[in-house]
Formats: sequence, C-alpha cells, structure tokens
Amino acid sequence: MSLQDTEKKRRLTREDWIEAATHRLVKRSIDAVRVEPLADDLKVSRGSFYWHFKSRSELLEAILTTWQERQTRRIVERIRQDRLMSPAEQLERLRKLPPRTKSTREAAALELAIRAWARRDPLARRVVDAVDAERIDFTRSLIADTGADKNEADYWSMIGYAYTLGESLLREGMTDKQISECRARLLKAQSSVFGTGAQARRKQTA
Repeated sequence: MSLQDTEKKRRLTREDWIEAATHRLVKRSIDAVRVEPLADDLKVSRGSFYWHFKSRSELLEAILTTWQERQTRRIVERIRQDRLMSPAEQLERLRKLPPRTKSTREAAALELAIRAWARRDPLARRVVDAVDAERIDFTRSLIADTGADKNEADYWSMIGYAYTLGESLLREGMTDKQISECRARLLKAQSSVFGTGAQARRKQTA
C-alpha cells in the first residue's frame, strides 16, 4: 500500500463508508453493497474498509442503526425537547414536517430501500420492526398525553402511522395541497379523541 493510500485510509471515517454504502443501497440494492465496489467508489483499497469494520455484516448493521438514529430517535428528541409545547402541539408539529425538501425525498428513498431489504433479511426486518414500534409508541404517547382513552390512542397512532407510510409511497403523485389537506384531516380526526379518557373515567364514577 502506498503512502497516499495510507493517508486516505486514515482520512476516511467510518461515517464515510456508511454514507457510501447507504447511497449504493438506495441507488441499486442491498446486493450491491459490497466491499470491493465501495472501495472503488471511494477510490481506496479494500484495506481502508477493514480499518473501520471487521466485516460486511458489521457495515450492514451500521447502515440500519444509523437510519434508526437519524430517522426516528433524533426526530423524536427534537420534538420532545421543546418543553413549552403541549402534547397536542407536538403532534401537530410532527404532522407538519416538510413533505418535499431534498432531505425528506432522500429519507423516503432510503426508507423504501430498507423496507425492500427487510422483506428478505432477518436483521433488517428486526430493525424495521423496532423502528415501526418506536414511531407508533411516540405518536401513541402524544395522543395519550392529551388525555385520550387508551384504546383510542392505540388505534389512532396506528392509523396515523399507516397514513405516513402510505404518503411516502404516493408522495410523488400527490400535490402539496393534497398532502396538506390529508394531514390536516388526519390531525383533526386524531384531535377528536383528546380528553376521551377523562370523559370515560367521569362516566364510570358518575
């Protein structure tokens, strides 16, 4: 290995490899995410890869955990951090995330690629299932925190998430007006159950 290769190997970070692998996953498929083609993409030797990862499997796991962190946990944390917002306002903010920015388009493309991967890979399936559960639980907790009945919170969190996934599939064929209107109608329907838990308890004690 030349001195130039060694220097570039040290400059490339673990995140560089994850980003390059994620790009290949989105543009091609999980089968295209292999060490030698990635090294060619990054113009380094395969030795550079093993500087950061023990195996291809470790890289694949890193793609999934990075996606889980960026597209679920950071969004939840960002919304939760605003202590001045009520649960209803947090839910509204979640529903008003921009639909057509460059980052949301990229996120949607990655989501579709990972879900396609998960249909035939147990590791990807486990992570996707965990992400789905985290997202539904977050919405459920917001609805429940408004005083909604538990069953209503369960149903409306799942309905809301099903819409979100559907929108990601159909977004390119929808107008901005349609997206905004669908989101507004969903939020209105969800808000109709706010406080229903307290109402049920009052009826029980009456």
